[in-house]
Amino acid sequence: MGDCIGRKQYSKLEFITCEGQDDAAPEPSLCFIEDDQGVCIQHSCNGLLLCSSFRCHEDDRKYYICKPTTKQYHQLPKPGCKIVFGINIAYDPTISPHYKIICVCDSNAIKMYDSAIGSWRVSGNHQVFSHVLLFNRGVFLNRALHWISRGALALRFDIEQERMLTMPMPPIPEGRSERRLGYFGESGGHLCLIEIYGPITTCFDVMRMESDYSGWSVRYRVDLSRIASSFPSMARNNVQDIHRYLFSILHLADRSQVGEDESSMWLHIPGTFISYNLKDGKWSKLQSILHQINKIEEGMGLWHSWEGVHPYTNTLCYF
Repeated sequence: MGDCIGRKQYSKLEFITCEGQDDAAPEPSLCFIEDDQGVCIQHSCNGLLLCSSFRCHEDDRKYYICKPTTKQYHQLPKPGCKIVFGINIAYDPTISPHYKIICVCDSNAIKMYDSAIGSWRVSGNHQVFSHVLLFNRGVFLNRALHWISRGALALRFDIEQERMLTMPMPPIPEGRSERRLGYFGESGGHLCLIEIYGPITTCFDVMRMESDYSGWSVRYRVDLSRIASSFPSMARNNVQDIHRYLFSILHLADRSQVGEDESSMWLHIPGTFISYNLKDGKWSKLQSILHQINKIEEGMGLWHSWEGVHPYTNTLCYF
């Protein structure tokens, strides 16, 4: 099935098919969810989207689980939190037809919703450091949710055992007060991390977490200078080198077969979107999304990044 990028533009949502497979997102909206406030995507996982009311206070916010290809959706009971730092889906259809929702709330509480039961409950007494971690960008992999921060802390939450564990992170370079994240996500069954530091921001490493969580190893070394020479809009003059190049990483896609590496990185640069082959450095425009996104971008100065992208695959799943 084709991967899609979901993005929000105020209260309107767009689904863009990146692989040219229309069955991945037959209609470019979530208008079938009836909510007067509009809806936005909070998280995605293995064919399900977690959405919520958009323009409202937490007391009035509604949460929905949905499958846009079939226009199915279900309104969840309210988690009962004054503040929600992040809310994520944990769903693996190869293991169970049921999904779980993990909500990081005020007072360092984690609440879990189990679709098999249909209600929320508090999970243990976890130290979650809610003011530090990016709980809105959890990555579900190997039955665990993974969260990182712009500092030194990273956590993984074992869904089955409900245990909170720490993860190692690469050291922050000397002289830097915080981590400069370029991307954090899953690709080919592995956690992937990209950090971009100056002065040459077009050169960086794609790192992958070891399967035993012992640390990160460099999978690819990337040099985008050739792309920058092909797209003048990517470079800015009369600014510091660290701010000279405009680009953002949207997604890492792994289509590798046995003995063949087809990993690619999708990039947004001003006015266009490209797919960059991580093995040979070849690139091509993502024509299937250009005509849709450029119309939205015109005159609005919109910028896209991995934090606003929600990969979606049209897998078989049922409520």
